Amino acid sequence: MEELPFGSVGVILGLKHTRTGDTLVSTHGRSKESPFPGITPLPATMSASVIPHTHADLERVEDALNALIRTDPSIRMETHEGQLLMHGLGALHLEIVEGRLKDEWGAKCEIGRRRVAYRESIGPDESQPSLLEWTTSITGKNVTASVSFSLRPLLDNEVGDGSWDDNVVLRVDGKPLRHPDTLHDEQDPWAHISRGIASTLSSSPHTSFPLSRSCVQVTGFNHPRNMPSSILAGASAIILRDHVKSRGRGPIMEPYIRIRVSVGSDILGQVIKDLVEHDGEIIDLDESNQPLDEETSAPYSQEGVYVPPKWLSPSTMSSIDVENHTIRLNRSVYAVAPLSQMLDYSTRLRAISGGHGRFETAAAGFRAVNSTRELEILKEIGRA
Repeated sequence: MEELPFGSVGVILGLKHTRTGDTLVSTHGRSKESPFPGITPLPATMSASVIPHTHADLERVEDALNALIRTDPSIRMETHEGQLLMHGLGALHLEIVEGRLKDEWGAKCEIGRRRVAYRESIGPDESQPSLLEWTTSITGKNVTASVSFSLRPLLDNEVGDGSWDDNVVLRVDGKPLRHPDTLHDEQDPWAHISRGIASTLSSSPHTSFPLSRSCVQVTGFNHPRNMPSSILAGASAIILRDHVKSRGRGPIMEPYIRIRVSVGSDILGQVIKDLVEHDGEIIDLDESNQPLDEETSAPYSQEGVYVPPKWLSPSTMSSIDVENHTIRLNRSVYAVAPLSQMLDYSTRLRAISGGHGRFETAAAGFRAVNSTRELEILKEIGRA
């Protein structure tokens, strides 16, 4: 087909490295670099283990997860200490992935308890690492490659790169280094260096958490010209991991969410008390006189309207004061809270408000935890 008319659907086969969010452009007579920015998925905030029923089901489960990742790049999969883990954007997201695994792919597996995905930052020690080069054996010959790095934590006003999980990764010339998912030229040494850096940043040597809020700059690299440049992938991973380890463990960060809770004014105090008790930080209170149904707050006329007695339908009368003919006014609470403390908030709010409360959430990034919370997290993962 030379062209597709408006409203038509075309199918292209054989795109091995293409997934949802990619933009296809013609490379005829132009650079292979796309002029359009790609879609950067949000970092994962929640994880769960995927447990196949039998060892024979493992390959089918992995194939199903890889197929889902191609259609939803916000899903991430890894194998950690022999356990298959999937990472997503929240509890609902993981429930959808679980349903698709079983319903669409017939995967025979169980999903473990959902856990919050923590992060670790670069440690404060600025001493030089002991490992500056890496030696391996290729076709019976010892080959040595070297990659040097400069590491530092990001400042509070610096913006991280979403494709690198809120890290900043730079080349020798100070320009951003692209993520290995976008580099497919096996002859390009930067593609292999990028792959090694991504491997190290995905798992800290101290806690196994992904590293975040760090700036990694490659200051130089070298490898034998008669050897494939793929050796740089292993060299950059091993050397950078030693560099991170020598700096010591950095601050641990956990995901936070912004939350807006809409309830009646009579239980506002109980809602605020519950948020504060679960490490929430109250940002603002909306004092606008909005009813719970978001309609006008003025009392409506009772003329010609049958109001059943409370003993007949008590649940429908909770928002109306029958004697005074007024509507219970809505109040909104804006807060920031750690995601780990809000996993069961739907149940808690339903109990407090009698089923009439509503809430909305949005990601608020990662924040460093205090020493008490840090100890709790380390005990949870068996590192303290």
